[in-house]
Amino acid sequence: MALEERARSCLLRFRHKLEQDIKPSFLMDHMISDGVLTVDEEETIKTQPTRKHQAVALLDLLLRKDNRAYISFYNSLVKETYEDLASLLYADLPSMSPNAHKSSSDGRTPYVQTVLSEGGVPQRPGVFVSRPELLNRIREKLHRLQMEPGWVTVFGMAGSGKSVLAAEAVRHHSLIEECFPGGIHWLSIGQLDKPDLLVKIQSLCFRLEQSLDSQSLHRPPNSLDEAKERLRFLMLRRYPRALLILDDIWDSTVLKAFDIHCRILLTTRNRALTDSVSGAKYEVEVESGLDENKGLEILALYTHTKPHRLPEEARSIVRECKGSPLVVSLIGALLREKPNRWCYYLRQLQQKQFKRIRKSSSYDYDALDQAMAASIEILPEDHRELYKDLTVLEKDIKVPAKVLSVLWDLEPEEVEDILVEFVNKSLLFVDNNNKPYLYYLHDLQLDFLVEQNQFWLHPCEMHCLKCACIFC
Repeated sequence: MALEERARSCLLRFRHKLEQDIKPSFLMDHMISDGVLTVDEEETIKTQPTRKHQAVALLDLLLRKDNRAYISFYNSLVKETYEDLASLLYADLPSMSPNAHKSSSDGRTPYVQTVLSEGGVPQRPGVFVSRPELLNRIREKLHRLQMEPGWVTVFGMAGSGKSVLAAEAVRHHSLIEECFPGGIHWLSIGQLDKPDLLVKIQSLCFRLEQSLDSQSLHRPPNSLDEAKERLRFLMLRRYPRALLILDDIWDSTVLKAFDIHCRILLTTRNRALTDSVSGAKYEVEVESGLDENKGLEILALYTHTKPHRLPEEARSIVRECKGSPLVVSLIGALLREKPNRWCYYLRQLQQKQFKRIRKSSSYDYDALDQAMAASIEILPEDHRELYKDLTVLEKDIKVPAKVLSVLWDLEPEEVEDILVEFVNKSLLFVDNNNKPYLYYLHDLQLDFLVEQNQFWLHPCEMHCLKCACIFC
């Protein structure tokens, strides 16, 4: 459990005065009795050469401990008649009542904020709507990591809100306290080469080592193998039952660098990534779109309007993009600055002018075409060309693999393997309630392909693919 930000700031603010006046040997007996200081920690502090050095070591230790330690330190000051020093700490005493740290409706308790801030977890975006069903599913999977290390994969197509959901799922007091008392540590990955990955892990190790005593600090690891071993040691020995969040993983070789027998939550577009690592595995699929009410709520928040007062174009925008969180957020941010452009942005969406729907936002991409293109570009070149051929499909039409076998002129078994790759990378969807399985594109994916290819088949060919009659 981490020390609240206000209490930490108070210790830092009055640290010099405390170090000048206190006699640690008198205070530590009380703190040991309270169970917030160990005998070994006391001995380490007593080995310091002078009273001043002992006071510095005790304050260093306090800053790494929790609210209980702060309160015990305050009480020990009172008992040893350091009333003037105790009065300096009194205003920022954390509340330890039974309900003091329980999650509020929005999760923003001081305890949660401190833990997530120290671990580099992103704050909520300025415009946020809750998705309780998905959050509960992620938290349920995370609870399974309480007893053993493993992986929770949150996967979905571009712009579906995976990163926001991952950060929100851990914004929960009881989850942190019960399952991850070692803290929550966030690392943004993206598409990295080996040198950049090494820098990322070096940075994480440096962050983890900052809360340890200075004697534990080491030079940065020089290779990926060394970095992996350093991280393994830190997570297993110094941060047991901590959660490492890897955001936006693309490559299985990158994931192997974190295969260190710890607890990991990862976000990705590729659900098959954890096939390459060991340990227990759980997954949560993020639906590609919000329901209409959630989409309207986002537009209302951006435009400072009540949902029922939104123009009719708002409902059309949400329907046209199938509730894509990325698209709704981009258009909402644009409308916040240009509130008279509802019709204009709806028209751009209908005409597939994605490049014109561009705005800096809390998402990794400023436009839909960037997000879509990134997923396609990582495909092998031959598979990329096959994917582009899917412009022959029509919206809301599902086709069996044999249709695509004829389209691509490939053996059915090879087609099935390619389709599994597309589905795993959230580039295609499968309806497995039927036999044979039926495959289909999200409307936005199809619109993007059409815009990029500028390719249309003859109407009769489109009709044949729609009903698959030529394959009957």
